[in-house]
Amino acid sequence: MSIRADEWCEFAQAVVDHIELYTVPQYGDKGADLCSDYTVEKCVDQAKKYLARHGRNSRPGQDKQDLLKAAHYLQMAWRELSHG
Repeated sequence: MSIRADEWCEFAQAVVDHIELYTVPQYGDKGADLCSDYTVEKCVDQAKKYLARHGRNSRPGQDKQDLLKAAHYLQMAWRELSHG
């Protein structure tokens, strides 16, 4: 596997951990959470919101969390485009 692909797998695991340890316990799983009915546009807007916050949050470690949140919203947008 390429180094880029290996790094992507490491990032993907961080997103999975974020979903399992933070998102689902706090908001519920797909079908029960607020974003289950989000459109592609709404997911992209949410991702943009977290990306725009990068470097502006005073809480330690929040930049990394915001990138994970943005990635999760982009994944949901991709899923909706791919599987409607």
